[in-house]
Amino acid sequence: MNKKLFFTVAAIPAALIVPTVAGAEEATVTVLGQNMVNGVLKASIENLPANSIVKGYQWYYIESDNTNKPISGATAASFTVPVEAAGKTIFVEAITTNDSKYKSAPLTINTLQLAIAKPSFAVSSKYVVPGEALKATAEVTDAAGAKLQSSQITYSYQWFYKVGESFTIIDGATSGTYTIPKDALDKGMQEIMVKVKAKVGSAIVESDFSDVITVSNEPTNSMINEIKTLLKNDHQYNVSSLEAFKGEVTAMDAKYQALTAPAKANVTNYDILKRAVADVELISKLAEKVDKIKEVSEKDLQKYLKDIEGSYDKLDLLQRSLDVNDSLYTSIKNLLKDPSDIEQINEVRRLNQAIVGLLKYENALVKYVPASKEALQTAVESIEKDKAKLAQNYRSTVQNQAILNDAKADIKKVEQFIKSFEKLSPNNTPNKQVTVAKSIRSAYEKLTFKQLQLVPSNYVTALLQAEDAEDNQIQKLNIDIAGYLGGAIDSYPIDPSVYSWQSHVNNVNRIINEYKSLTKNSAAKIIGYEDILTLQKDFKAAEKVIKDMDAYKKLSQTTGVAESKLNSNYTSILKAYNKLTSLQQSLVYNADDFLLNTPKVTVDTNGKEPTDKAAAEALKGDIAKLADVSKYSFTQFETAVNAATATYKNLSSPARKFVTNYYLLTAASKDLSGVKSFHKKVQTAREETDATKQAKKIQTVETAYAKLPANQQHLAKQQYDDLLNNRLVDGSAPDISKLNSEIATIVTNDMYIVSIDKINQLSAQYNKLSSSDKKRITNASILTTAVSDVKKVDSFMKQYEKSFNSNPTTVIKAYAKLTAKQMSLVSPAIRQAILDKEKGQQQSNDTALNLIETINGLLENGEYIANLETKVKEIRTQYDALSASEKKVVKNYSKLTQAENDLKKVAEIHALYVPAGEGKEEARKAWQTAYGKLSKKLEILYKNLYSNDV
Repeated sequence: MNKKLFFTVAAIPAALIVPTVAGAEEATVTVLGQNMVNGVLKASIENLPANSIVKGYQWYYIESDNTNKPISGATAASFTVPVEAAGKTIFVEAITTNDSKYKSAPLTINTLQLAIAKPSFAVSSKYVVPGEALKATAEVTDAAGAKLQSSQITYSYQWFYKVGESFTIIDGATSGTYTIPKDALDKGMQEIMVKVKAKVGSAIVESDFSDVITVSNEPTNSMINEIKTLLKNDHQYNVSSLEAFKGEVTAMDAKYQALTAPAKANVTNYDILKRAVADVELISKLAEKVDKIKEVSEKDLQKYLKDIEGSYDKLDLLQRSLDVNDSLYTSIKNLLKDPSDIEQINEVRRLNQAIVGLLKYENALVKYVPASKEALQTAVESIEKDKAKLAQNYRSTVQNQAILNDAKADIKKVEQFIKSFEKLSPNNTPNKQVTVAKSIRSAYEKLTFKQLQLVPSNYVTALLQAEDAEDNQIQKLNIDIAGYLGGAIDSYPIDPSVYSWQSHVNNVNRIINEYKSLTKNSAAKIIGYEDILTLQKDFKAAEKVIKDMDAYKKLSQTTGVAESKLNSNYTSILKAYNKLTSLQQSLVYNADDFLLNTPKVTVDTNGKEPTDKAAAEALKGDIAKLADVSKYSFTQFETAVNAATATYKNLSSPARKFVTNYYLLTAASKDLSGVKSFHKKVQTAREETDATKQAKKIQTVETAYAKLPANQQHLAKQQYDDLLNNRLVDGSAPDISKLNSEIATIVTNDMYIVSIDKINQLSAQYNKLSSSDKKRITNASILTTAVSDVKKVDSFMKQYEKSFNSNPTTVIKAYAKLTAKQMSLVSPAIRQAILDKEKGQQQSNDTALNLIETINGLLENGEYIANLETKVKEIRTQYDALSASEKKVVKNYSKLTQAENDLKKVAEIHALYVPAGEGKEEARKAWQTAYGKLSKKLEILYKNLYSNDV
């Protein structure tokens, strides 16, 4: 094709510019670079005078009148040649800081030598369809080598179409893109071409005409016809081999995708191709899945096969036509051969019996046959392992899973209980052992009867030993205390000496310290603790007197001690001794030596003896007798003291000096006064007519008596004993000891042996007690637990009475949650009724299992049996006759309902059937559409039931 070239100036070949010298000072500025459009020129100042400093540049055009025109914006050393500079002469001027100016030699820029290629279109075919947009492109270049930018080129277009043998312009078609009118063919626009002009600066170039593009529906018509060949009819692809068909639709789809959007829109039957592509992909993937069956693990195989079966069942008639000669269907049927129903059902029956066999029922209670936790664990694991070997659809038919779940939960519960013994150690103090044992006991009592049977006996023994740790300590403490308190009430049974004194003190202190370490409940079991505290105090009181007596002995053996001092010391110690109680005096091991070592008393008469000296000495003898009050009753002692006092008062002053033991009479008088005061307390208590009030007053008397000195205790004992022996009896007062004993006997071997009424009765008695009396009930915790258990059993009994007949399963579950002790409060008759019902629910359900086999028999190799309708009706009758519990066993019941639904579905499609050739094409097509959607299984069923339809 010839190109038309347009020039504004003569072409000048590009050349490297050789610098020339110019300027006021004859210096030279040179220009380097390409003298063409878009070329970059640079001013070089290497030849300027030495030490010149250039402060700026200016590039100029030399106009036709030889004037110089500054180029706007061209004030840098570098200058990119613009389009308008083509063919013009330019130069550059360098300006120094002292305003000297140096010019380059003139330089002429090459003119543009434009060339334009024939326009082309972005289409892959020589055909375009109505509505399609054509975009024309034409490349513009500069023969002189200038690199033109698209922004520097301005295009103009003109589109033409053929009329007869000539072309004419298309009015208004002057842009780069032209959209073929949708009615182009109707208007006779079958051949189209375009011509392009390009302008760069003042240069213009015009292209040749483009190749002719034909407007035609040929691409879509051809595609439509090709797609039609994919089908034999509405429900069958035209396929002889899946691979060949796959290649055909793949190539056809690629061809379609290459079409323009308007062309695609005209392919009216593309949905057929689109579905064919999807169906080929679906069948291919299913075939691949079947081929990979050997790579599937055993545990995943059943699910994998089920997915394959489900996928094929979803295929409609058209999709199944790709399964040439039913090869894929046959392969799947071979894979889906059902396992032996007889073997599976027998194994289900065996496992059902094995599960039920884990339990045995005795005395209206249930426990595990395996005697230990380990044996039960082994049995459960064995059952679950065998269950896992069953086919997936038979695992769910294994009954009594609740028994297995309960067994596993019970094993875990017992293991947790055993773990709690890790905190228990025989090396712990009794208090610590009891504290830990209390926590373990709490967990132990929460165990059910079945769980209790799994607890090894050695753990129960360890628990009992820990619980008895304090009891053993209590027993020893009580023995130790009894050893200090037994015997006469006016003396301790020990015979302390200077050698054993400290050991007794230490032992009593130990007893008291051990008592303080006991729990509150255990401390209440110590007998005589208050008395041992008294003994500790008595030791301290006696020890002071003992030391004083030892000091007196040393003083009496000391030479030169004044008689008056010795006598004063003796009298003081004797007073202190007489103030001790009988119990305290029994601890003064050196009392006899002291009492026998009375000091000498010399009476100074100045040589004159009183006439009543004999009477004084006789009185002295009478007073000496008063030192031993054990020889007197209170009345006798009172008479003797009064008589001695009167005699003493009648003596002359000189004679009184001979009564050297007058201090004994003084002490006796104080004892007499103290006893009289005590008798008043006794009389007050004796006169009280209210038994309860008298009991409190007697407690006051008992306290007062314990504090009396020994002599006074002896003299007051008669009336004291008379009061105690003749106290009023309160017939309504609680018998704490009896109540405590009765509470202790309500539990034996961790089971209640009394009725709920008895527990409520004991609770009522306990609640009536005062706060102080409640503290005396050492078995209160047993009663508290029992009352809590009664509440839970009462709640259970309400549920039993309300729901046992209507919903026994709920009651059985609630009963299983009761602890062993709580179960023992439920009457044997009710326990037996619950267990009988539970055993009734654990039957093997052979009827249901047989029905499972029959339902599975509705399909043979994935296809319904010939007499399906009759068999389904028989099975429905049998199923409806089952009990609710038996129906739950029939886990494949959905297969029966599926068969019923499938029979109904094919019957509904049969009702649409219209024979061919009756002129009812629309109705016939509706039947064919419905029939085409049938799965393979239902297609076969339809043919068996309505063979004349197809």
